[in-house]
Amino acid sequence: MTLPLSGNPVPGGAGTPRVSVILNIRNGAATLDATLRSLMDQTFTDWELVAWDDGSTDGSAAKVAALADPRVHVHVSTAPSHLGAARRQAMAQARGQWLAFLDQDDVWLAHKLEQQMALDEPGVDLIYCRTLKMFELGGRCDFDHRHEHVGLPEGDIFMELVERSCFICMSSALLRREALQRAGELPDWVHVAPDYWLFLALSRSGAARAVQEPLCLYRVHAGGMTAASLARIQDEAIMMLEHWRAQIPAPLLARRLQVHHTVGAYVQLLTAGQRLQGWRRLLQQGSLPYLLSRPPARAWRALRRRWRAPQWQHRARQAGLLLPTALDRGAA
Repeated sequence: MTLPLSGNPVPGGAGTPRVSVILNIRNGAATLDATLRSLMDQTFTDWELVAWDDGSTDGSAAKVAALADPRVHVHVSTAPSHLGAARRQAMAQARGQWLAFLDQDDVWLAHKLEQQMALDEPGVDLIYCRTLKMFELGGRCDFDHRHEHVGLPEGDIFMELVERSCFICMSSALLRREALQRAGELPDWVHVAPDYWLFLALSRSGAARAVQEPLCLYRVHAGGMTAASLARIQDEAIMMLEHWRAQIPAPLLARRLQVHHTVGAYVQLLTAGQRLQGWRRLLQQGSLPYLLSRPPARAWRALRRRWRAPQWQHRARQAGLLLPTALDRGAA
């Protein structure tokens, strides 16, 4: 059950917006000001906001409702749930031709929606953009290090998503609503990784386009993800790959399952009471050589950044983008 704090959307008609922005909230008041301001500052204005508050106790929903904008619709869940269910319920309220997602502590640059909607063409079901991670103590880097020095993939990206896991930030993505309806609802077992499921599902049905400039800022907080959530992400990724087993070449599937089991085992090794299970999983289903290769790989990436500028810096300069060096809790 949900309680509306502002006008409920009505079924699509003459006033149907091109974009529905999904904002899932749980105790996000500390960072919502910058997030909401980045939405209100968009140069593309044909949007509605579907804000879904999942049991906040810090006045988050009231802060969104205070925008007093007819495009803003706020719903408060009386039965808090996991992220997958909250996403599913919020998406059911959307009327737009495209669904965008803006997490409660992320920020968009002003031309984000405008540049993405310029890529709307037949056959395209997913549009995303380059994203920067912004750290609390300063510092920035690409959302996915594997695309630091190359362009973001476009076209048929299903195998890329399998090979490289979820390299798209949810707050950067637009999904065509018709394609979502064809793909069906998020499965009930998707609790913490609905983004990966949605990207895999839509990349099976249509093409992807990407804005190469960094137009989305993803804030990284200390302690932002629990060990239980990290472990659950790996388990859900494994279930997703098994779901699409018939579409994935057997050698690639085996390799990716091994990687996810390795990461899941590593999380268990760091968790009190689960270390024995972690060793068993690592030795039986994971890869010790892969695990041991991670620290040298991270060191190499850090060294490479010293002498080779990443793509986002080149793209930002070419586009004349002014990017902050850090984001505080209340400002962009």
